[in-house]
Amino acid sequence: MKEQKNILIFTVALTLLFSFFSSLLVYQLLIKDHIPEIYWGWNTAANKVSQSTINTSNTAANRSSLKNLETSVKDLAHNISPSVVSIIISKDVQTYRTDPFWFFQEPSWIVRRKVWGGTGFFVKKDWTIITNKHVVSDPNASYTVITSNNQEYVGKVLAIDPTTDLAVIKATTKEWKELNDTPAVNFVDDSNQVQVGNFVVAIWNALAEFQNTVTFWVISGLWRSIEAWDSTGFWTEQLTGLLQTDAAINPGNSWGPLVNLNDEVVWINTAIAAWANWLGFAIPLSQKEVTSIVNSIEKFWSIKRAFIWIRYTSLNPDIAKQLNLKQDYGDYIGSQDWQPSIIPWSPAEKAWLKEWDTIVEINWIPVLGWLTTKDIMKDKLPWEKVVVKIITKDWTAKTVEITLGDR
Repeated sequence: MKEQKNILIFTVALTLLFSFFSSLLVYQLLIKDHIPEIYWGWNTAANKVSQSTINTSNTAANRSSLKNLETSVKDLAHNISPSVVSIIISKDVQTYRTDPFWFFQEPSWIVRRKVWGGTGFFVKKDWTIITNKHVVSDPNASYTVITSNNQEYVGKVLAIDPTTDLAVIKATTKEWKELNDTPAVNFVDDSNQVQVGNFVVAIWNALAEFQNTVTFWVISGLWRSIEAWDSTGFWTEQLTGLLQTDAAINPGNSWGPLVNLNDEVVWINTAIAAWANWLGFAIPLSQKEVTSIVNSIEKFWSIKRAFIWIRYTSLNPDIAKQLNLKQDYGDYIGSQDWQPSIIPWSPAEKAWLKEWDTIVEINWIPVLGWLTTKDIMKDKLPWEKVVVKIITKDWTAKTVEITLGDR
């Protein structure tokens, strides 16, 4: 009898336990999601309020960040726009008239007309302006500088850069009086520190008509190489080491500045890819290089660039593998298109550089990635000395001193 009682108690307990877990399972699967949350007491309500507070706080923080960004762009445009100018290109154009007794037009007279425009900006308070070489390279054209307050001045070409799409002009009055009261832009110390995703603002003369247009977006690529040409198709140039930007630009933006959110010019617009929805490209320009350019003009009345007169290929692992080289970075000295790799009587030859040498450092700066010999030396002047580290064909490292030459 006692054993039967124990069995009964065990059976009842097991049944109750099974019923409890079955009820809990049914509650979780069927009932809980259909009961209004208000019946679950103050804890759920408090949690909802807390979550709502978090969402509201995040939304407010995001709006605050966007407002701060908007304020930065507006302040930047206000600060930089007075330093940006439009450059109007005018030429003598032959006009024609129709003779009613003939089927063809005949020349009548020549008039001076605006043919296109570009952008530039002040780099010194004496109204010295940087712009594109292809904007002011026509010796038969005249150039008018229009400031942000719509004042017109005569643009005088001071120098054309022999190696990059760069020129320097100066604004003067029609009486050729010099001016000395303009706001000059500030440049970043090292334009190579720019990264993909950085915000930039472009200020420019859109379509050579809409002055001080401001666009804003990001850096979308670094160290691009393109072949650029003008609208005539006659002027072409291979451009390397360029920055790519999605900030909207179009013809007329030549040498408008790209400015970071610290009000510093980092790169300078030079070309667009019309087939890619006006994708923009810009040339790096630092304060050190601008100072070198201005000093060169003041000293030599031209932009002097230093050369060591070699032909080279910039290495990466893929190119090194193709050339069967152990060294996978640096500038590999080699002949190109049946042209000698080292120009006779050049600074490179005088320093005993040889074909198949690889330049790996200049003044202790690594020649690495897209930072080439040309990039490192662009702020140097002829007759300066540089220390160059090379790796020879037999895998020996040596250091030489080279006195730079002129073009």
